[in-house]
Amino acid sequence: MKHQYTIKLAALIVATCLVFSVSMSASVYAEDAKKTKESKKDSKKDAKKDAKKDAKKEKKTVKKTIKKEAKPITETKPITAEPAAPVVVLVDPMQEKLNACKAKETQRDQYECEKALKTSQGSSEFKSKATSTTIGPVTFYYAGATVEKSGGQDIVNLRFLVENTGSKENVSLYCTGPAVCNYDISDGTTTYKYASQDFTNGQIVLKPGTSRTFNMLFGPAIGYGSYVEFEFDPSKQYTFNVKEPWGSGSIPLNLK
Repeated sequence: MKHQYTIKLAALIVATCLVFSVSMSASVYAEDAKKTKESKKDSKKDAKKDAKKDAKKEKKTVKKTIKKEAKPITETKPITAEPAAPVVVLVDPMQEKLNACKAKETQRDQYECEKALKTSQGSSEFKSKATSTTIGPVTFYYAGATVEKSGGQDIVNLRFLVENTGSKENVSLYCTGPAVCNYDISDGTTTYKYASQDFTNGQIVLKPGTSRTFNMLFGPAIGYGSYVEFEFDPSKQYTFNVKEPWGSGSIPLNLK
């Protein structure tokens, strides 16, 4: 009997211990759960705070970056005055030469100087459009000619520029009249004498390096050795013939 009582008492003690243990465990568990929950809340709060802080920092960083990017980078250079462009004054070479002529002492010298300059200018223009043929010391420049009709008569005016290019002495061109003239034209079979010309006193004197123009017209016969009127045939080739003591030759006319 006593033994059974002892067993029950022991069982009661064990049960009481178990209940106490379970109660303590439940309390500890509840406490831990509460701490865990509070810890999670705190973590969430901290996370939100950190997120807000990061967002603020990011906005500030973006603003700073935008400001930096928006601000143009300019290089400051020293301001220097540019040198003024030089003024170029164009001077006509011909006018300069004419001014030099006006500076000569006498009016005659001024006139001769201006006349020589104008002749030289005209010569340069004529040469630019002419073909040249050299016969002896003289170069003949010819720019072509056109045959015209006047009262049923063929007329052609030939204009030449002659220049002493090969002699250190004066060279003279002679043509005193149709019968005594060292110049004529021909078509290969017929020779024609001039009808008029502008040789001064029957000759042109060319000093070394100088030039002069002359005209020689062919058309009606004027007698005194010229008895054949000039007749133009476009199927024929005409030449201007030079027969001087200092040289002879022929210049193609290419008449139109």
